Amino acid sequence: LFFVSALVLWGSDAVFAQSLKEDKVKKATEVKNLVDGGRYTFEASKKVMGNGDSRYLRHGGDMDVSKDTLIVYLPEEGKAPGTPVKAINAGITCTGFGYQMNDAVNGGWHIALTPKGDHSPEIKEITLLISPEGYATLDVMRPDKKSLIFYGYIKQHIAQFPPVSAAIVK
Repeated sequence: LFFVSALVLWGSDAVFAQSLKEDKVKKATEVKNLVDGGRYTFEASKKVMGNGDSRYLRHGGDMDVSKDTLIVYLPEEGKAPGTPVKAINAGITCTGFGYQMNDAVNGGWHIALTPKGDHSPEIKEITLLISPEGYATLDVMRPDKKSLIFYGYIKQHIAQFPPVSAAIVK
């Protein structure tokens, strides 16, 4: 009876491990398709503070990316100076930006987004490091201010982007 129980437990562990491996491969394929397709959302779950501490975001924040439109709704971004801390962000929508994607050492991606035109005074550059499983680090570099760093993940885009032919490049 002990021998049979041990075989059943060993077999269920093997099936569970195989299931986890298949889920990881499925997620990696999904993330690769999103990133290669150029339309995805970075969902922020944690913000890194200036002193190195971090805190989970109660209301989150996100950044929708397509190859012709960038929509940023992140804490502290898109607010006019003097706006109360609890105020909802106005957000930033940008249709003119540089998009450079390189493969990262871990099998993921290193993406640099450089806004041009009207939004270049607000955001100098956005760097997004994405793991093969979709975990990501977002670094928003701002002129004359400290960078904003967020941890989160990549998912299917949630914004309604205009058709590519209707996008206005500034």
